[in-house]
Amino acid sequence: MPVGETRDHPFANPLGPWSPRLEALELDPILVLVGGNELLKDRAHHYATSLNHMGKKIQYVEFHGQEHGFFNYDPFSDAALQTLLFIKSFMHDNSA
Repeated sequence: MPVGETRDHPFANPLGPWSPRLEALELDPILVLVGGNELLKDRAHHYATSLNHMGKKIQYVEFHGQEHGFFNYDPFSDAALQTLLFIKSFMHDNSA
């Protein structure tokens, strides 16, 4: 994020007051993976829900009890394996 900007900058908040409108944009399918204990989990859920209401193809997956970056901190955990399986399935289901 650029120095001096707030969390409402479009890089951090694509639905914020200074972000371009997304309704008319043609977006590729989006996968949102979030840890259930992440600080910005509510924002990620709002993002996914909003895009869904706009008719965008989006899949939201929440890993209960996990922190941000959980799949990096313990890459051999069950949650990390499930993350890879969700990504693989999403890519398979949305590839041409």
